[in-house]
Amino acid sequence: MSVVVAGCKVNLGLRITGIRDNGYHELDSLFWPLPRPCDRLHISETGTSGIVVRCDTPGIDLEHNTLTRAYAALAGRVPDLPGIEVRLVKGIPTGAGLGGGSSDAAALLQWLNKKLPDPLSEQELAAVALAVGADTPFFLKNAPCRVRGIGEIIEPCGPDALAGMHLVLVCPDIHASTPQAYADYDAAVQASNTIPGQNCLTKPESKANGTFLSGVRIDLDMHNDLEAVVFARHPQLAEIKANLLRLGAGAVAMSGSGSSIVALFAREFHVESQAVAAMLQGENRRVYAHVL
Repeated sequence: MSVVVAGCKVNLGLRITGIRDNGYHELDSLFWPLPRPCDRLHISETGTSGIVVRCDTPGIDLEHNTLTRAYAALAGRVPDLPGIEVRLVKGIPTGAGLGGGSSDAAALLQWLNKKLPDPLSEQELAAVALAVGADTPFFLKNAPCRVRGIGEIIEPCGPDALAGMHLVLVCPDIHASTPQAYADYDAAVQASNTIPGQNCLTKPESKANGTFLSGVRIDLDMHNDLEAVVFARHPQLAEIKANLLRLGAGAVAMSGSGSSIVALFAREFHVESQAVAAMLQGENRRVYAHVL
């Protein structure tokens, strides 16, 4: 049996730049991988065919999920995939904007690809991953990337600009629906008679202005176009953001379509960021502190 660890990602800013004819939203976002929280995949070959998924976490559809989609997508390209059983141990909360399902799918694709006598190339595997989900190709790289389009345009970017900074991730016990977030966004944009890319829901910000941490500008736009509509449904998230800013964070934003909130602290704020993580830990939320 193999045990594969699948980390998560946060969005350090998210802009909606357009909507395609098929209804998919085009994005521009900085994806940043984190080792925690994480899922674990316990994978065993069965000697038969197909995939069996087992998971003790309530609400996981064991027949139709990102793992079964990943297996099916690869089987469509490669004959005679080994039959496997995957026991999924969830550590990444669902409905949190952390890409847990996409990360699991990417981890399984990489494991299966290594088992092939003639493994797919990086580009071929990325094409399979995109068929599973928009975020899945990013997790094949597992490095900071600017992600555009519907997730197919991935540009690695060096982590130097944020090196040494401290990140606090707050995961409240709130499930934020991604389809609902985009539906609410579309309805708000339609009601305001604007178009994506010219969002009227929040105060406009310029990427050229960047984000200031302890007086030092970094080329980072932490604005998330989905925040306004998600916060309207879950006002507790706005309270978490306000508390992080009050406690000294230089920049705070919701990750993806929520519900997790991510905060950046300047390099010299190590003690404060650890203290903030401890202060915000509670029965209804999990908090993680990272050094970038």
